[in-house]
Amino acid sequence: MDQNRPPYWLGDGDKVPDPPGAAVDLIRDAVIGAGFGCTPVWVRLPAARLKLALANGDIDLAPLGEMSYYPAEIALPRDKVGNIDLERALHNQVLVLVRTKDKLPASTNPMQYFKGKMLGIPQGNSYAPRLREMGLTLDDGGRDLDRNIEKLKLGRVDGVVVAAVAPAHLKETLARYKGEVVQLPQALLNIRVWLAFNDGFYHAHPRESEALWTWLDHNRGRLGYVMQKYRKTD
Repeated sequence: MDQNRPPYWLGDGDKVPDPPGAAVDLIRDAVIGAGFGCTPVWVRLPAARLKLALANGDIDLAPLGEMSYYPAEIALPRDKVGNIDLERALHNQVLVLVRTKDKLPASTNPMQYFKGKMLGIPQGNSYAPRLREMGLTLDDGGRDLDRNIEKLKLGRVDGVVVAAVAPAHLKETLARYKGEVVQLPQALLNIRVWLAFNDGFYHAHPRESEALWTWLDHNRGRLGYVMQKYRKTD
């Protein structure tokens, strides 16, 4: 995406910075590990355009979250009976940050508690539509986690959605707020993100594409590992 979203995507606009971000590093590692024999050429687009660009063949590969409908022009890994393979994906949990002064008990079920309340979530988030389908109200006007936490402190949202990719990274982020913000113990949602191919590209390179999905399955903790090098630049 073309927005600064540390540590996953760094910089703004169409220029790719160095370093580019943890998610970019992971995609590069997957492409090399799958045996494509080249390094990727990066194209930066607004988050809302990524799925359309992938379906149109303007780009060959992009991260894609869980959706209720997948265009036929997009190729995802399949299991032996032809269903979308739930294993060959990036698995993660979505957590909620709240104000300490609200004194929510550790037993709070966030999916139940936040119905009828406002949750802050970064713009262009892949699982935002799924949360809305589940009856949650989202404010996705903030570009990143820090802006959403500021909204939380000001009382403009009741909680902030955050992915739990690297626990140490999240702990460091919370430490900056000196106890004003805490994480609810129960996860809001379990999510999956695939690296999806344009269907035409997949059929031109089936062996390497399948190898990339298998590489992701075998390297599930890779994103958390890669993120460590960005802890100082966040």
